[in-house]
Order: sequence, then structure tokens, then C-alpha cells
Amino acid sequence: MYVLLILIVPSDQIKVVSTDQVLEQVHGEPPAWAENRQQLCDSIPWFHCTQGAMYHSEGFCWGFLIDADGGTRTYIDDEVIITRIGGCCTKDSEGNLAPQKNQEADSTLARSIIASLKSELPVGSIFGSKHKILNGDLPHRYNIMAWFRVTNVWFERIGTNHGAKVRFEKLDLAENSWWAAKGSAPPMPLELRDFDTKPQSLKCEGCSKESIRVYEDGWMCLQPECDRFWKIGNVSSPPELTFNPAFLSFRSRSDDEIRPNCSLVPDHLPTLDEDATDISTSRGAWKCSDDSTGTQTGGNVCSFERLMTMSPIPRQVLLDDSEQPSMRREMVFDRKFMIPEIDDVSLSPYRKLTYKLDGVGFITHFVANADINSRPNGPDDLFIGLQREDLGLKRFPLSSSLVAGTLTAHFAVNHGSPYKYVVSVLSKAFGEAPGVILRALGRLSRATEQAVISAGDMYMPPNELLTLGYFEGMKIGYHDDGESSLGPTTATLSLGAKSTMWIRMKYTHFNGHTRRVDAGDGKVVSGSVLQEDPVLKGCRLEDERRALKERFEAGEISQDEYDNSRRTLFATQKGKQAPPAIKLDLHHGDLVVMHGENLQRYYEHSVVPENKLRFALTAWYVKPDHVDAAEIEKGNFTLTPDQIYDGK
Repeated sequence: MYVLLILIVPSDQIKVVSTDQVLEQVHGEPPAWAENRQQLCDSIPWFHCTQGAMYHSEGFCWGFLIDADGGTRTYIDDEVIITRIGGCCTKDSEGNLAPQKNQEADSTLARSIIASLKSELPVGSIFGSKHKILNGDLPHRYNIMAWFRVTNVWFERIGTNHGAKVRFEKLDLAENSWWAAKGSAPPMPLELRDFDTKPQSLKCEGCSKESIRVYEDGWMCLQPECDRFWKIGNVSSPPELTFNPAFLSFRSRSDDEIRPNCSLVPDHLPTLDEDATDISTSRGAWKCSDDSTGTQTGGNVCSFERLMTMSPIPRQVLLDDSEQPSMRREMVFDRKFMIPEIDDVSLSPYRKLTYKLDGVGFITHFVANADINSRPNGPDDLFIGLQREDLGLKRFPLSSSLVAGTLTAHFAVNHGSPYKYVVSVLSKAFGEAPGVILRALGRLSRATEQAVISAGDMYMPPNELLTLGYFEGMKIGYHDDGESSLGPTTATLSLGAKSTMWIRMKYTHFNGHTRRVDAGDGKVVSGSVLQEDPVLKGCRLEDERRALKERFEAGEISQDEYDNSRRTLFATQKGKQAPPAIKLDLHHGDLVVMHGENLQRYYEHSVVPENKLRFALTAWYVKPDHVDAAEIEKGNFTLTPDQIYDGK
């Protein structure tokens, strides 16, 4: 197995600059750059953020992107950045970016940036070429800037709401910034700088909290909960404000204790040791782009690439080998989640766990063990075989992503009838599938047949197999497999590292209405009530909703009365996501069968693997009338005797 690497490389190692780019307006070049956001996020550890401007994790802000519209009163010079924090903003009637609702100090973004301020955690910054405030053209789409410290976070009135603003200050004040104007004077030596003079800060008579004087127009309280917020004296501040020169010019004294937690530009190349035992699970090993073989930059192509030889990983590297062949897993269940029916007889040596959802469907978990996994052509052999074969696994662009070019957080390849889920994946015919894929299909077909027939339903043999590969840090978020082209059954074989599968009720069916939205004036607009409310077991306000539904179905109330009663009921509580109803601990060799059309309609699931190599092979029956005639043959197959699984 080979993986194509396309890394973000420091510019002193690789420089590809088009002759028609105008670089004279800036002092130098960024230490690293990317023309594609996916490559940027995969390679920079402090900015794993495919959407939005701020990368936050574990309660802290680690990286910040300055791109596109920074909102009113955005400011950038050689050492200082002032911008909005972001989130919940849209353009008003005059084209100015404004928050749709109040951004409070306890919001996730505000808490993260405030935590970085209080802990003095340096924040990495990136210039995007769509930003128009900087006086100069940027050489690339995304340009690494430098480490910055957060010096101030405050709130200001923007339209009818308030939003958070942040002042960043460059950490290294001794060196000239590469984005400084070409030919500009070098920065003032540190020994000649005034680090003691600070802008005026006064205590508010209303809230007794101090606010720094940010604006030249006058001091005002910057605490949004205070009655004197955003007032100069007793008068609301004017819409146009100018920054206080003292607020722009003050600098923080250098402190050796303030250190970044990693390199601004990691040097990936020396870390890629092909002889290391864990290279095939390393994050650095799967940094790859889409179909392109290089990075476009101003008409030229960065030709750097490195092909890694990926040695197969034995399962012992990924799994807890303490399990004895005769031991049964899943002996203890967390009472916070649904408890399954346990069957150790009918499909022995598998343990069969069945989760029944009344009126919806069922989920069957076939629990494997060391005996099952180690048998010829069993999960151990399949796991090694998938690594040895060139399956054609790739990451594909997400069709619904807000940021163009965002790739899936997993690798995929499809065999059999074409199937499109969150991305369009090219399908290969079963006739060209390697033996390891067909042996996995045989195992999945048997699991599907056993689960469906035991429930008294009609078995439809799978004619499609989607293979997903997960490396370090990869997962798949909540989704459903309810496409109209699919039959009612989904079967998945898990190989490699352990993962956790979560199943929860969808938002609309848990709450009884669609998501509520915030109007431009900050008012909450109620979501629409469901035309047909199934009132599922465990849904929010279950008893009240069921009583109303029974009255409506009995003809005691009209459709309008039913809808109005539900709107009144839902107005008393804010909608929220349903808690997970079922938790499955999926180990190497386990199979999961989900059956029932209503299951995919009413429920959704996510899979979070451990940070190690894992394959998930999922089979469906794709309805022939949804397949183009030219591709119908792709789903036809005949398993050889060694590919048919007999359940042992």
C-alpha cells in the first residue's frame, strides 16, 4: 500500500513563485504556505480547522485565520491584528458584517480566546489572500504569519447586537514581519521600546468593572451586561469610531515563559521514517490531496511528492491481545444506554446482541472473539489483505462543505452497484475486486441473511460494498444511510482498531419540530412542527405529544388545533440534540446489521475509532431501478467456495 504525500513545506526548502506575481509590496515571503485549505489543515497542528476562522480545542484557541471579511473596525499592521472573533454573523442591508444575535462571553469561541489570553498561550496566525485590509498583495492563498499573543478581548455594539473583538500582538518583536511593506524601516530595537506605557483603563460606575480605552472618541464600558455598555458618558457611541492610538501602539514586554507548544511550521520530512513500526498509522503518512498531483500556485505546479512504502500492520500492534479464545466480550453494559437481548447459541461462536427499537427496526451486533478472528480467511487475514492490496482508497471532496475542496476524514472506495452518500465515490465492478473484498462480502452477506431472516423479513443480498479506511485522528460524524436507492438493511464489518458507534434519534423526531433559527433581529423563530409525528419512545415531551396525537387521530381536535397545541408545547422548551440511545463497542472482527427503513429515517449514527488504523466495510442492497443501465453489471458477482462464509 502506498500513500502520496503532499506536504506544506517551509519556503526555504521549496519555492515556486510565478513571474507575474507582484511580491514587491511585502518585505519577504511566508515561512510556509498552501493553496488549498485541506492541505493547510492536515499539515499544521495548530490549525486543524476546515471551516471558520478560529481553531479551538480543549477550551483554548490555538490558531486564527485572517481571511475575507473581518467585520467593522478590523486593523492590521506589522505587529498588531484587531478583528472579530467570528461566529453567528451575516451581512446587514448595507453590506457590513454583523452578528445575528448577541455573542456572550460564555460562548465557545469567546471562552476559547479568553482562555488563551489568561493562560498566555501563543496563537498561530494565517493570512488568507481574500483579506483586503492588509496593504499589500499576498503571494499565496494561505500564508503562515507568525506566533501572536492575545492581549485584549472585549465586546462592542454592532447593529442591534454585540460581538466579541480580539487584539493580537506579534510575539517576536525583534524581527521584521514578512508582510511589512517592502523597503520599510526595521522594527525599533527592543531596548529602545517603551513597554511601560499602557492605554487608559477606567472602572465603570455602573458595574464596577474596568474597561480599557479602545477608541479615540472616548472611554466607554465594554461589559455588555452593564447598563452603561457602549456609551460615552450617557450617550450611545457614534457608529463610526477610531481606535485610540495608545491602544494600537502599546506593546507587551517579552517574557521567556510565553512559549508556543509546537513549531510554527513543523518539519515533517525527518519524522517520516519508513522503518518505523507505526508509520502506517501516523498522521504524517496520510497527508494527501485529491486527484491532483501537485499544488497549483500562480500557474506553476509544486512538483514535490514523496511516496511512502507502507508495511502491513499486524493486528497485535493495534489490539489488546490479552483476550483469550474462550472469553466472551460484552459481559457488562452501561445502563445509560439500551440493554440488548443476548444470544450465545444460535450463531455461535459469535455472541449475538440485538437492540430492538419499537416500530422502527433493530440493530444486531455480532461480537467476534480470538477464535473467529484467527481462522483462515478470517478477520486477521482480511485485515492484512486489505493493507497489501491496492484498493484505490482515496479521500473525496465533500459535496455539501462550506469550504470548497474540503475532503472526507476517511479514505473510501466502492465496489459493485454505484452508491453516493456524503460524497461521490467512483465505483469499481465486483469483477475487478480483489479476493479480500469478495471474502469480506461473503461474511457481510451471511450476517445480513441471518439477521433479517431471523426477524421474519425478506433477505435481499447485498450488491454493493463500500470500504472506508481510517488513520490517526479520522472519524465519521452523525449521518444516516437512508438514501432512497438503498434497501432497508445496512451491514458493516469492522477490522483493525477498536471504535465506538453511537446511535441517536434525529433532532426533528426527538424534538417534534425542525430546528429553530435566529432571525436577523435576534428573535428566535420556532421551527415547523412535523406533519407526521411518530412520537418515538424516549423522545422529548413524549407523554404530552402522544396524548395530543391520540386526540387528533380520534377526531377530537382538528389539524390546526393539533399543530397549534404542539407549537405552544414546544415553545416552553428549547430544542436540543437527542442523547445517544445505543452505544456499541466495535472490536476487530465484529459485524453490525441495521435493519428497517424507519431506522434510517428516524435515527442517525456516528463512528469514532481509536487513533489507529481501522477498516469499515459496509454492504447494502442498491435497488436496480436506481442504477444506470450501463453500470448494472458492476453489482453482479459469484463467490467462489473460499469466499463464501459458513458462519464458523
